[in-house]
Amino acid sequence: PGGMFGADENARPGHTDPHQAVETCGMVEQMASDELLMGITGDPMWGDNCEDVAFNTYPAAVLADFRGLRYLTAPNMVLSDSTNHAPGIQNDGPFLLMNPFSSRCCQHNHSQGWPYYAEHLWMATPDNGVAALLYSDATVTVKVGEGQMATIKENTHYPFDEKIDITVDAQGAFPLYLRIPGWCDDATVTIDGVTQKGAKDSYFKIERTWKPGDKVELTLPMTVKTHTWDRNANSVSVNYGPLTFSLRIKEDYIKVDSRKTIIYDSKVQTTADDAKWPAYEILPGSAWNYGLDAGATFQIKKRPWPKDNFPFSQQNTPLEITTTGRQIAEWTLDSNKLAGVLPQSPVTVTSPRETLTLIPMGAARLRISSFPTTIRDANNVKE
Repeated sequence: PGGMFGADENARPGHTDPHQAVETCGMVEQMASDELLMGITGDPMWGDNCEDVAFNTYPAAVLADFRGLRYLTAPNMVLSDSTNHAPGIQNDGPFLLMNPFSSRCCQHNHSQGWPYYAEHLWMATPDNGVAALLYSDATVTVKVGEGQMATIKENTHYPFDEKIDITVDAQGAFPLYLRIPGWCDDATVTIDGVTQKGAKDSYFKIERTWKPGDKVELTLPMTVKTHTWDRNANSVSVNYGPLTFSLRIKEDYIKVDSRKTIIYDSKVQTTADDAKWPAYEILPGSAWNYGLDAGATFQIKKRPWPKDNFPFSQQNTPLEITTTGRQIAEWTLDSNKLAGVLPQSPVTVTSPRETLTLIPMGAARLRISSFPTTIRDANNVKE
């Protein structure tokens, strides 16, 4: 889940459980590769993967203020501390800690993900038009048609909202393309309130003579879907549109000395004020070893948009999902202090059913994103 791969720094045969991780710089570089390949090939698949990484894996690898980053982040990650977790992860050192000074490659890359993303929201097309390839609040001024300038303003809370409003300030004819994400089955497009036909392809092309103030509304209906990972013990992930959801685990932040927990190549500036650049361990304050009920139902809960415009935190997330599941007593930390390898689903348990809250994967610094499924032992459980 989350569009990346579990390889730590180097992929190793036999280490494919979702407790394996990926470098923060790998996430940013994957997004950048997707964006460049989308421009080179036009294939919207690259946009789908870019969204998967940008919304689900990348945000949880950094703190909300970008003053701390983690070298390695995994889909199933229940400790973020300064312990050496090798050889469970390939890297030997405190690589699960949120530390602003460690490591150098991720320091250079971690803050470039969103600027790269913003650079590639809109691209020119060979027929003198413009294409919306990724979606975000934005204003872009472009040369189109016979050389005239057009200003396009986009308003949206995507991926936390289904609607994308676009206002075109232009005079003259040129094509406007809208990428339809691969997860979306029933997109609709309206122009000045009139529903258009043909919005089911990978790109929806609008070819018209524009006038200032024309309004385009793209709606991408989102539903809850599950994905079964047959090569990872038939575990499941839960998706709502482009967002993957994780178990809400209480996160206890413990400040530690950022200089004492760096690795050899960090090259910390001697003038850096440690008080402004702390490191944090993040420890679980609640149980994490839950499976989802086989056949569980899901309810979406919408919350207010955060005042600080940063939706990738437990406190501020505008979406939650409630469902049911059961604790799996034998699923514990392994000898390397990582979430144990996934048990094969379905898991028969005697524990009672509980209501679980899921939050977007990108808002979960600790998380279970690949869930076992559970069935109750009918002989030993009273509901």
